[in-house]
Amino acid sequence: MRSRHLCRCLSSQRPTPADRMRPSLSDAPVHNAHGLVIREYQAGDEVAILETFNRVFREVDPGFVPRSLAFWRWQYLQNPGGWRIWLALTEEGRVVSQYSGVGQRMVLEGESAHFSQAVDSMSDPAYRKGLKKPGVFVLTGEPYAANYGGRLDTIMWGLPVPNAWRIGKKYLGYDLIRTQSRLAADSRTWEGAAAPGIDVAEAQTLPDDLDDLFARASKPYLAIAVRDRAHFQWRFFDHPEQRYELALARRGGQLVGLCFFRVGEFGGERAGLVCDWLTDPAEPGAAAALGAWLRERTLAADVERTVALLPDTAADWLPLQRLGMRVEPTQYFLVGRPYKKGYDMRWLYHHWYYTLGDTDLV
Repeated sequence: MRSRHLCRCLSSQRPTPADRMRPSLSDAPVHNAHGLVIREYQAGDEVAILETFNRVFREVDPGFVPRSLAFWRWQYLQNPGGWRIWLALTEEGRVVSQYSGVGQRMVLEGESAHFSQAVDSMSDPAYRKGLKKPGVFVLTGEPYAANYGGRLDTIMWGLPVPNAWRIGKKYLGYDLIRTQSRLAADSRTWEGAAAPGIDVAEAQTLPDDLDDLFARASKPYLAIAVRDRAHFQWRFFDHPEQRYELALARRGGQLVGLCFFRVGEFGGERAGLVCDWLTDPAEPGAAAALGAWLRERTLAADVERTVALLPDTAADWLPLQRLGMRVEPTQYFLVGRPYKKGYDMRWLYHHWYYTLGDTDLV
C-alpha cells in the first residue's frame, strides 16, 4: 500500500520547466532598506551575483576557483526542485548580499513536500561593516524565510560556516540537528562479505526500474528526497564540471541497490566518495555487494580511502561498519529551521535520510 502511494506521490512531483525556472512566488514584494533594494532573484541577475560571489570568496580563500555561469545555472535554474534566492542590491544593480537555497522535492510521511538547502549565501564585506546589526545577511535572510517558509518549503537546512551559524541562530531561527560524522574505509579495514546471487554492474544510463527501488528503499524513512530519473539525471549526469560513476546491484534481474561514486576532495583529503547510496532494506546483501564494488573502484582510482556521509540513523549505518567502514568526525554540523509544526530538529534527526549527493559538497 505504501509503495503504491509513493508511486502516486512521485508522479505528482514530476517537475515542469515552469517549476524549475520559478518555483516560488510571482508576487514576491520588494523592500528598501539602508539604501538597498531587497528582492527576489530575477532572470539575468546571475551575472551580478557571480561578480560579487567570486570576488568575496576569492578574498577569503586564495585557492578559490571562480564559479562559472554554467555551474550556477545548473545548480539553480535546471534543478528539478527549483531555486530559492533573495538579493540585496544597490540602486545601480550591484549585488551586495545573497541568501539562496537549492530546492529539494521530498517524500515527507508519504506525502509530497519540499525542503531547501541554504547554500552560497554571502554579503559584501564593505556593506557588512557599514550597517548596524543584524546586518545585510539578515536583511536578505528574513524575506527568504517569509516568502518560502511554509508556503513552499517545510524545512530549510544547511551546513553553515561558524559565522553564518552564529548569525542564523540569533536572528533566523537556526537550530542544530546533529554534528555530522562520516564513514571511511581503506584497503586494510574493508572486509569481504559474501553476497551470493547479487550482481553489480556499472551503468551509463539510469535504469527503468529506478522508481520501484526508491519505493522499497525509502520505507525506513519518514523524510527522504525524491530520487527519480529527473533528480539523478540533473544531479549526476548533467553536472557541468564533475563526472560520476553509477553501479547497479541486482538479484535475479531485480534492482536492489545503487551507488554513485567519484574521486574528489572531502575534509582535506582526496578520496573515493560515495555520492549517493540507495539499497532495498529487505535485501541485506545489496550493501555487501556494492561495498565490494566500492573497494575495487577506490583501489583502481589510486586513492587510499573510501568516504561516505550518511545520518547515523540510516538503515545501512551499521551494515557499512560491518563491511569495514569506520566512524570519523567531520568539520560539518547540520542545522535546520522548521516552517511547519511537527517537524522539529529532533524529529529530523531520527527520520530524515540524506547522502553527500543531497549536499553541495560533491
